Amino acid sequence: MKHFSLKKTLPCAAVLLAAALAATFSACDDEKLPENLILIAPDAVYAAPDALGVYLADGNMLQVKRGDEEVMKVQLGLKSDRANYDIASMTLKGGIPKKAKLAAGRYKAVSGKRSDCSYRMNEKTLVFANPDGSEIGVTIRLGADSFAFRYELEGTAGASVEFQGEATAYHFPETDTFRLQRRELGYEDLYPEYAASSLPDKLVEYPIFFHNAGKTVWGLISETGFDGSYCACLLKISDKEKGVIRTTYPEQWESNGHGSVNPKTTLPWKSPWRAAIIGSLANIVESTLIDDLAPECAIADTSWIQPGMAAWVYWAHNNGSRDFQVVKDYINLAVDMKWPNVLIDWEWDVMGNGGNIDDALALAKEKGVGVWLWYNSGGEHTGVMGGPRDRFITQEAREKEFAWLNSKGVKGVKIDFFGGDKQDMMKYYVDILRDAAAHKVMVDFHGCTLPRGWSRTWPNLMSMEAVFGAEMYNNNDVLTEAGAEHNTTLPFIRNVVGPMDYTPTAFTDSQHRHTTSHAHELALPVVFESAAQHMADRPSSFRSLPEKVKEFLATLPTAWDDTKYLGGEPGDSAILARRKGDTWYIGGINGKNEARTFEFKVPGKPGETFAWEKIGDGETRTSFGFADGTAKAGDEITVDALGRGGFVFRLKKQ
Repeated sequence: MKHFSLKKTLPCAAVLLAAALAATFSACDDEKLPENLILIAPDAVYAAPDALGVYLADGNMLQVKRGDEEVMKVQLGLKSDRANYDIASMTLKGGIPKKAKLAAGRYKAVSGKRSDCSYRMNEKTLVFANPDGSEIGVTIRLGADSFAFRYELEGTAGASVEFQGEATAYHFPETDTFRLQRRELGYEDLYPEYAASSLPDKLVEYPIFFHNAGKTVWGLISETGFDGSYCACLLKISDKEKGVIRTTYPEQWESNGHGSVNPKTTLPWKSPWRAAIIGSLANIVESTLIDDLAPECAIADTSWIQPGMAAWVYWAHNNGSRDFQVVKDYINLAVDMKWPNVLIDWEWDVMGNGGNIDDALALAKEKGVGVWLWYNSGGEHTGVMGGPRDRFITQEAREKEFAWLNSKGVKGVKIDFFGGDKQDMMKYYVDILRDAAAHKVMVDFHGCTLPRGWSRTWPNLMSMEAVFGAEMYNNNDVLTEAGAEHNTTLPFIRNVVGPMDYTPTAFTDSQHRHTTSHAHELALPVVFESAAQHMADRPSSFRSLPEKVKEFLATLPTAWDDTKYLGGEPGDSAILARRKGDTWYIGGINGKNEARTFEFKVPGKPGETFAWEKIGDGETRTSFGFADGTAKAGDEITVDALGRGGFVFRLKKQ
């Protein structure tokens, strides 16, 4: 086996920050700094109260500190059929490198929280060696509010390697508090709160959301940078280890038992990044770290990718796509609401009652409405037989179906029921995105894994489910009572890592009633980010809304130039501002049962003045209240909300 060697590589970015690279500064060169200090953030002052630092601790663990407070320690290790890289017992080859490299860049995003994204992180690679000469690299990056690491293996080019597990584990102070989701194949559950001392003895999954005892340090950890050469990892907790969260592979029973648990690939190899955002709640909510670390955009021309709202049949009519008359009503709803798209959900391949899918596509084309079509991901990995299915499971099948979609003018596909996080499923996602991009088709994944940075590499990925969303009102009554509080967790946890197809905004009830206010529901497509927003309610409900509400929904963007955190915390409330051009949209939701008064500062640049319109709670849960006025950036606005209520503002620059 060849030994690991350090290489000078440029960071993945559309535009490098050449000036910043020329001025790379590493305080780690200072002889007065601790010998075990690996990295501080670019331009940071060592040990300043809010400055991040990474140290090499006992057992070759990575210790992350903010100022002088320990945030966590990361235990390292990886096992393969070539060697056991138990880093705790390995030797650091050559010591800690003195010089840090600056990984910095800027890129344009087609959708998401921000259109103009940038990042600056210092980087070093540590090389650990076994007595037999086998080596592993651990590359570490650190920014002002970000920390990431990954494993790297070299060797004979093209040589195979099978991975057999990880020793990676996160060790947190026992005074920390967490919100974690239990393992669920589609990442569809609540995010309950746990103390480190009473973490559940169970399998959980990324993201890890945490804060210290004084709520002065908040953090979120997830994975990114998946190319199909590795599985997505799960997390294992034992009540015998307080504050320890260990990494583990998916279980064999996933995907109906199909696919290997152990990933197999060829050398040289780099693992996905494990990425942490550390600092304030604003740092977490506004972060683009998961995309920043992903490979740059693989699509040369992105002009055909068009985010937008869509009328969606499934929430009110679970089998509605079988019925041409129902589908016709939703196509007309898209016209009435001035939404660019309609999503025709499952079973459209057996559509009847006056028309079939060809008739529906022809009608949508006549009306100027773009069409998205639902598909079952198919294959032996899913036992769900609802169709159409098996049309993407091989490249030959994909090419045939995408060619048919192109011939019909279909804009996007919603592909459902993946059922696992093994390597073969990670590769399947990438294969679909690549082939869809070649045919200029947009994609929405459902019944799926978390976003893994693919929105940057494949910006035709408009959204992913992986959320306990409005569809759950069809399945059980959990959200009837838990919905308002649950909604306030999502901007701080799930939606941080990528677009989230919650399917928002239902004023009426489906199989199970909701208890959020109409204004709360109206705020969701502002509070929740998704380039494709599939609006859940029935046509009669949307058509009966007050004109000001319909106009707000008709003009609401789904891709943003900027995002700002204005207030709230998980389980309590959430207030977010999103900008498109010169206009700011603000959404606020109350997660508590009691009426409350909220305050936030008007976003914008100093000196900017805005004319604002507010739609908030009326006197009852099902009524609206309207107001308007003017304000300057930085002014404080006070707004009342009912229990489980909410509000939206639109601020137009004057």
